[in-house]
Amino acid sequence: MTGRVAAARVGAVLREAIARLRAADIATARQDAELLLAHVLGATRLALHLDAARAVPPEALRRLETLLDRRAGHEPLQYLLGSEELGGVRLAVGPGVFVPRPETELLVERAVALCPAAPALAVDLCTGSGAIACALARRRPGCAVWAVELDPAAARWARANVEALGLTGRVRVVEGDLFAPVAALAGRVDVLVSNPPYIARDALAGLPAEVRDWEPTLALDGGPDGLAVIERILAGAAGVVRPGGAVLLEVGHDHAPALRARLAADPRYGVPVFHRDLLGYERLLEVPVAGPTPRGTVAGGAG
Repeated sequence: MTGRVAAARVGAVLREAIARLRAADIATARQDAELLLAHVLGATRLALHLDAARAVPPEALRRLETLLDRRAGHEPLQYLLGSEELGGVRLAVGPGVFVPRPETELLVERAVALCPAAPALAVDLCTGSGAIACALARRRPGCAVWAVELDPAAARWARANVEALGLTGRVRVVEGDLFAPVAALAGRVDVLVSNPPYIARDALAGLPAEVRDWEPTLALDGGPDGLAVIERILAGAAGVVRPGGAVLLEVGHDHAPALRARLAADPRYGVPVFHRDLLGYERLLEVPVAGPTPRGTVAGGAG
């Protein structure tokens, strides 16, 4: 059958699957074909190569054909596999939710480092699948996390992940627009984290098809310059985070200059630090919420 995987042995099936995805302009055709075949067989990628003569059962072959059809349409691989890992936890993902990215590992690591051992309170805005909230709660057992999500579909994924990971008692998923669901926490939050939408609207059309056509626009669209949601978070975060607490935001690769200027004019915040990702971009904004002594004054010998 043209365009279908018709062979019945692992080696031959894999070769046909790779060819099919390459014909669909999938840049990671070999990796994706291996992962999908391993997925339907309940095996590892290494096992495929160690036992290339293994027969592929008809039901597994049918499942693979369906998954290859979907991947050839540029549906995200993570949706097909049903999960993605972030911060040491595996999250269920699928249509209707943003796929966690490797660069967000930096945000999780800094959140863990800044969150008091116990007791602690954190807020994760734009939680999506609940990835950051769940990773932080798993790594900091004494930390309670409120995970806020505007999109009901994404919130359902977050709740499912919280339950599956056994974190129901410590991660609370609430629906609403940014700070509205956490108004009662004003002045009590130790760490506020977010991976907000930060793609400039005009750039959305140029994103890979896997992102542009499949992931929710609400999780991507950061307004005309990509800073619309980030600006709203910075406008409200100082009213929620306690003095001495911190705000951690994943931002666009070119946002640091504008955000430095914006924060320099806001006495509610201390001096920002931008952490670079593996590609060298200033990807993570870390900024303390100022205490009673405003930045720039002298108290106890410290400026």
